[in-house]
Amino acid sequence: MRALLLGDAGVRVYATSRTAERLEVLLGRLPADAVSRVVPIVADAGDFAGAARLAEEVTARGGVDGVVAVLGRGWWSSGPTLDLAPAEWSAVLDEMLTAHFALARAFVPLLKARAGSTYLSIGGGAAFVPVREAGLMSVAAAGQAMLTRVLSREAGDGPPRIAELVINGPVATRESAHFAEPGWITADDVGLVVSELILRGATTWQPSRIDGPLIVMSERA
Repeated sequence: MRALLLGDAGVRVYATSRTAERLEVLLGRLPADAVSRVVPIVADAGDFAGAARLAEEVTARGGVDGVVAVLGRGWWSSGPTLDLAPAEWSAVLDEMLTAHFALARAFVPLLKARAGSTYLSIGGGAAFVPVREAGLMSVAAAGQAMLTRVLSREAGDGPPRIAELVINGPVATRESAHFAEPGWITADDVGLVVSELILRGATTWQPSRIDGPLIVMSERA
């Protein structure tokens, strides 16, 4: 995902990761003129204590007007759902769903004081499709979408505006580029839409559809 938000000279971005090494890799991929406007913070944003500490640090640095919640593992599968061990059920839901609750719990109250602010989570199309052999992905994604709906309803007219970008299709990344098909959404496409939603509250991406607070981004034909 290109540093599209950083294309706006007035934007400063707090970038978080659980490891300093991954943040160093990120900074190494950015244009030189963008690096100075990125504040790297080592934090576990999907853990209740970690999210709270992150919110405190960001507040001490001046606060934020937008949050993009990119949490959880990549694709996961482990056979029939009822064969899952209780510990695996809990671990996957913690990482894929509870993490979103933890980060929202820490940041949404802070954004209430920022006019025009946005809390945007990133989800997947498994929320709408029961996936065999990977059913817990569908359960977690559907839960995340409903969490977004509930928080949006509770926020009313805001601030903040609470929304979820649902990427309804496979994404071509550095890791998947060697087998990605021509019609796949790319990481740069996702970056463009995220930037539009944070900076303007709407996207020019087609095809997309709005379902309450869900913005569903589908691959181009």
